[in-house]
Amino acid sequence: MENKLPVSVIIVSFNTKDLTRKALQALYNSSRLPEQVIVVDNNSQDGSAQMIKEEFPHVLLIESKENLGFAKGNNLGIKTYVNQPYVWLLNSDTETGKHSLQQLLEYMEQHPEVGALGPQMVYPTREFQSVGGYFPSIANVFYYLLPFVFFIPKSWRRQLKSIAVFPRPLPDKALDLDYVTGAASLLRRKALDEVGLMPEDYFMYFEETDMCYRMKKAGWKIQAINCEPVMHVYGGSFKTKYDPRRLQLFQESLIKFVKKNYTGWRRFAIMAEVFLFGSISIFVKKFKEKL
Repeated sequence: MENKLPVSVIIVSFNTKDLTRKALQALYNSSRLPEQVIVVDNNSQDGSAQMIKEEFPHVLLIESKENLGFAKGNNLGIKTYVNQPYVWLLNSDTETGKHSLQQLLEYMEQHPEVGALGPQMVYPTREFQSVGGYFPSIANVFYYLLPFVFFIPKSWRRQLKSIAVFPRPLPDKALDLDYVTGAASLLRRKALDEVGLMPEDYFMYFEETDMCYRMKKAGWKIQAINCEPVMHVYGGSFKTKYDPRRLQLFQESLIKFVKKNYTGWRRFAIMAEVFLFGSISIFVKKFKEKL
């Protein structure tokens, strides 16, 4: 029997039957399989749970009676079943590479100081996708919100420690970040036990950022590495990247993160930026998308 990797994989699904099937098929096509695969189904009405029972009987399935969301769903999976030293959070709209998990785990075991690790991420078109980014600052929130930054040369923009790093090939050396995207993040259980699970008070966005913030405060490193990419459909709940509802939710979670974790003039300045420029930012980004 093949020696499995000491990893618990958690996939939270909500009305994504076909995508969840593809995610599980890709995962089970890995060169090395994880010890546990857990799916938390958030009361899907599209037959997701039944599909998993019939096609993937070895999956540990949790059928929630309500939509718990991303953080609560993952936390439920961790608290109910996880018994491995590593936890890999996967979105239901991801497809892992054949060697992605093995390469991530090998790096984690060679670098015990890393608490959370992300892989190279790509869109279905194979274009590169952001793998994470940096905690909000006065500069990068200003950059995120204000429309004139679209005219800054890309070479300059790439030097900024933006909230989300620019999509690009990852360097051969690990990239140090403040957080990695929760769509495919490998977490060290020891770090989770030390700092706690993902906060459940965010409706959407910044859950993994908040968790990584606590990890970094406790001395853990957050990195992304150039391994075999994980494909992420991205934003399946919204029609476009600049959907106004999506942008509004992002800003609301940004404010919540700042209120929880920052104090003094930095907290005041960032909240003032969002208050003054948030609505303008949503309008301009939606207008830009139509051009």
